[in-house]
Amino acid sequence: MSGVDSLFRGVRRFSPRIFLIVSLAAFLVLGALTAVPQWLSKQARFNVLRSHVAEIAQAAASVVNGDLHRQLIENYSPELYERAIEPLVKFHSAEPDIFYVYTMVAREGHTYFVLDTANSPQLKTPHTLRGSKYMEEFETLSKEPDPDWLQRIAHGQTYVYPSFQHDEYGWFLSGHTPIFDSQGRYSGFVGVDFDTQYYLEQEGGFRRITYGTLAAAFFCSLIIGAFASRYYSQLKDRIREHYELSIRDELTQLYNRRGALSAAHDALASNASSYALILVDVDDLKGINDRHGHAAGDDFLVRVAQAMCSSVRATDVCARLGGDEFLIFATGSTLDAATEIARRILANVFSSDAQTGRTFGVSIGICVADRADAEFEAMYRRADEALYRAKSAGRNRYVIYDPLAA
Repeated sequence: MSGVDSLFRGVRRFSPRIFLIVSLAAFLVLGALTAVPQWLSKQARFNVLRSHVAEIAQAAASVVNGDLHRQLIENYSPELYERAIEPLVKFHSAEPDIFYVYTMVAREGHTYFVLDTANSPQLKTPHTLRGSKYMEEFETLSKEPDPDWLQRIAHGQTYVYPSFQHDEYGWFLSGHTPIFDSQGRYSGFVGVDFDTQYYLEQEGGFRRITYGTLAAAFFCSLIIGAFASRYYSQLKDRIREHYELSIRDELTQLYNRRGALSAAHDALASNASSYALILVDVDDLKGINDRHGHAAGDDFLVRVAQAMCSSVRATDVCARLGGDEFLIFATGSTLDAATEIARRILANVFSSDAQTGRTFGVSIGICVADRADAEFEAMYRRADEALYRAKSAGRNRYVIYDPLAA
């Protein structure tokens, strides 16, 4: 019989389930450590942009003459329009990153253009713009994210859209700031559409960094999962190895009593038609040890173990219960098959000493039970009774359990 080490020789196993679980957990952790700071950084950059747009809108409102703007709303004239728009055109010309600068007035929930720098031939801008006419109604590009935005502006707040907008000119972010006349009366508001192309290009670079970092986190997760799976498999093998050692007899490598009981109960669970329990006991092991030494006694025990293993099927349980007592538990074995096993063992084990004339052999007790009567403890007691009768009858023989002879 091969040693326990042969059971664990070869390539260590790999657990796909542990690999997937650990890889997923590692990616969630690494992904969170990567994505959360990136997301927070993105939000911070966007808030900085919104603050910048708010400052530009406030600067634009500061150059508008509130009194002129109120007069223009109440009594339009081309001359008044030119006087009111002139400082706003200069402001727009100095800011090339602005698409549109305009003023508006709200009436009954609708907004109307008042001034639009795109109408002025004095405007210097790299963009090709289409100006809005005086009191042209403003058509929103999308649903307003904040339904109270006009009320907030009327109460003196600067309102910046929470997201980008897009039209034929590109992506932009709008900011609105109220206009007040010299008496502090609300007189409409300034709107600034700020070009965000440079910002989006910058964010594209950050996005590529994020994707690259997530890809690196993914591959690191696979590596961690592979190492964890490898370690888990090795740990299971080590536990299995220790368990196998704990249920094996060190000298013969057969099952010990603990291993035999476990294996026999597993065999009984198969519900075979019949079972055979065979007890093998060395005749006068103490005499062998006393006359030839313990090494000779151990050699004889190993010889008995080898004879047992060579006489049974690979699925049968062979065990050394302790000292000079051995056990075979055969599933699906008939009485004829059990007696044939006993004959083989006796033939392989028996020997004699020419100098002393003493013989070396074993005594065997056999119990065979069908499925209805198969119960390990009862079969063991019956086989032990048969073994006792074999020893009493002169040893080096087998006896089959007979309830009538008990």
